[in-house]
Amino acid sequence: MTQRERPPLLPLMIEAARAIGARVTDAPEQLCGSRFNSEVLSDAIAGGTLGRREGDLPNHVAAAMLDGIPVLFGTLSGSALKTSVEQQMRRYKNQATIARSWLGSEAPNLQLFVTAPSGALRDPAWRQLAAEIEADDRTCRKLAWLFEGSPTVEDAKGFFERTFIARPWPATQLTEQLDSMANIQLPNGWEEAIEDSDLDFSGLVERLIELERGAPV
Repeated sequence: MTQRERPPLLPLMIEAARAIGARVTDAPEQLCGSRFNSEVLSDAIAGGTLGRREGDLPNHVAAAMLDGIPVLFGTLSGSALKTSVEQQMRRYKNQATIARSWLGSEAPNLQLFVTAPSGALRDPAWRQLAAEIEADDRTCRKLAWLFEGSPTVEDAKGFFERTFIARPWPATQLTEQLDSMANIQLPNGWEEAIEDSDLDFSGLVERLIELERGAPV
């Protein structure tokens, strides 16, 4: 798989988060990886029976802990076409599912922040797509940042005022860190699903979502 890059606006967003008083720390690198926790821990599937195609995961992704909460950062590109944006968000949903497998009890706290192209703020089509993205809380909570021109730190701070790190209401500080990746327990049914060779990657993601929602599989 082609080496993936960090979102171009990540440094600006991190600077803005620190500027409003958020505690920013590194997230486990596995959150941005291409392998599930069970794939790494189980010798039976160490070779990776689930082939990841280029279209399975996003081209731009990064992760950080903001006030102890795990956050994935992404970038949406292209025009405001529903099919294009849905395809890109599918990749981020897949990435979030991988990240959740590494987070254990912190998995429900995972959030995803995606940036739209410059000028999206004045485009009704982008505003509608952003509303649809944010209304879908499957896999994780999602927020879309729409802006004009070249965004500044102040613009990014404005975006963060819509998030859990907004002040003067500080986010809950989580003091317990992940002591050992090897000790993380997967939710019931996840390991069996990951080891199911009949599932392709997209099918696996849907199965894991169904398990979390308590739907019959």
